[in-house]
This record gives sequence, structure tokens and C-alpha cells, in this order.
Amino acid sequence: MPRLAYLLDENISPVVAIQLAAKNREITAVSVHRWRGGALVGPTDATVLRTAREEDRTLVTYDLKTIPDLLMELAADNEAHAGVLFVDSASIHSNDYGGLVRALLAHWHEYQAEDWTNRIAFLVPVPR
Repeated sequence: MPRLAYLLDENISPVVAIQLAAKNREITAVSVHRWRGGALVGPTDATVLRTAREEDRTLVTYDLKTIPDLLMELAADNEAHAGVLFVDSASIHSNDYGGLVRALLAHWHEYQAEDWTNRIAFLVPVPR
């Protein structure tokens, strides 16, 4: 079973992935801006999810508008994904890099050994 690895979508700064690596070298997190040379900045959400599945990367996203519908389509077609971790901007603002890092560190610590295939969850904020 693969270890939990994150793919941060294009609305999350690459700085978050850098800070995660600095805090815990065991965490695999990459920004879509840097992953595969940035080739997945701009393509459809379906393309991003399918490509993330190839490397068992759980997508971390603020996209609460289009991703849920896509997940329903994938489920209807019996197509797997490597997990989606939603972030609600009312809980953690996209420019709150420290808040994102703290929440992802806590999430990884709790769920690192679990299989994230077809899992969907919300990232929970962690107080300072």
C-alpha cells in the first residue's frame, strides 16, 4: 500500500509544499505548478485527477464547485481516484500558508498509513 502523498492544486502556493518538506522530510507533497514540469496547470480537473491517480497522489484543493461533480461522474463510471482532500476557504484561507502547513502536517500524521483510494475528506484547521 502506498504512503499518503499530496498533490496541491493550482490554487495553493508551491510554498506550502516547500514548507511541508522542511517540516517533515517523510511527507511527499508537490505543487501542480512544479509537478511534471507544470504540465498540469490549466488542463481539466479530470486530467489532473487521473494523472494524480497514476502516482497515488491525493489531490488537495479549494475547488468545491467542480470537483464534487467530477467525483460523482468518476464514481458512476467506476473510475478510481487517489483521494481528494478539500480545503474550505472559510476554515483556512488560501494565503494562510502556515495554517495550511499545520493542517496538512496533522492530517498526514493521522492518515499517512491509510489507503486514500476513492477517499474524500475536508482538511481540518489546527490552532497555533
